[in-house]
Amino acid sequence: MKFIASTLATALSTLVLAGAAHAAIVETADGQLSTAGWSTGIGADASIYVPAAPTGSRGVALSEGVWSTNTNIAFSAGQTLSAWVNPGPSPTDSNGAQGGRLYLGFNADAAGAYSFVAASDTGALGFQDNSGYATPDFSAKTALSYADQWYRLSVTLSADGSSATAQLFDADGSTLLGSTTETGLTRSAATGIALRGTGGAAVASISVVPEPASAALMLLGLGALGLRARRAGSAQ
Repeated sequence: MKFIASTLATALSTLVLAGAAHAAIVETADGQLSTAGWSTGIGADASIYVPAAPTGSRGVALSEGVWSTNTNIAFSAGQTLSAWVNPGPSPTDSNGAQGGRLYLGFNADAAGAYSFVAASDTGALGFQDNSGYATPDFSAKTALSYADQWYRLSVTLSADGSSATAQLFDADGSTLLGSTTETGLTRSAATGIALRGTGGAAVASISVVPEPASAALMLLGLGALGLRARRAGSAQ
């Protein structure tokens, strides 16, 4: 009985973690923005970005300079928002491309959003307060040199929602190229996400990862159930 209870608890933990990993994707962006709730009349155009992102999604090039918002997708304090992005190559690239910008917005509602910006045209990873969805110039937080490839851009909100850290990873999804943190955020009541692209910027496979504390509490609960089952078995 003890062996069975222990094995069951382990199996349940494994299944919960595996399920959470699959459930994290909130928008595949496989040829189009397919998740319900994106702003009416705006969004991704029909052009599919090639090559596919490392996740296998073909991605999509966003409509030039237009904000796409989705308040049905919730991204809250303590969580991590992640997307595969390609803002285009730096202007100094051998192909002479102009470069572009990919805005990954959060705390979004009808009144505006915050966004971290992967900007190949200026060689930076920056931040903007997009009140009213205006797009003022931002101060470069981290200098970066972009190639014409996919990168993984993640945004992690602090537990109280007052600060956020963006990290840009290379095409392998794990090699950190640069990061920047913004403090003094006040739009914690808004939990939607937003996208904007210029210069042919593309996006694929957007996900939201629950805060580690929630996963830990779930595992603690499973552990308690396993312990109760083992005690019940011993009493028989």
